[in-house]
Amino acid sequence: MNSLNELEITNGLSFPKIYKDFYKLCESSTPKGMIGTDLFNEYKELNKWAKELLDEDNAENFLNDDDFVFMMHQGYMFWYFKANGKENPKVYFYYEGQKTPKEICSLEYFIENYPNISE
Repeated sequence: MNSLNELEITNGLSFPKIYKDFYKLCESSTPKGMIGTDLFNEYKELNKWAKELLDEDNAENFLNDDDFVFMMHQGYMFWYFKANGKENPKVYFYYEGQKTPKEICSLEYFIENYPNISE
C-alpha cells in the first residue's frame, strides 16, 4: 500500500478505508468481474489517460486535483471519485463521447456490485 500512502502525501489526497481495502485486495488478484479492466494497482497513469481521453473527445477537463481515477476500461471509459477524506464518496463515470461525467453511486456500493451496475 506504499504507493497509496505516497500519493496521499505527495498529492494531498485522502483515500477512504473502503478504497484502501479494495486496493489491497486487488494487489493479490483482480476481482472476477473486473478482469480486462485497468485498475490503478497496475496502471498508475489512469488520471493521465483519462485527461487524454477528455482531450481526444474535445470535452472540457472536469477532473480536479482531488479526483482520483481508479479504473478504466479499454481506454474509452473511466470511473473516479474525490479522494478528499470522505469515507464513502460518490463514484462518477465517463464514457467516450460524453461531455460531462455521470454520478452513479457510492464507492462502497460500486465496489460491492460492479460489474452489475448499469451505467
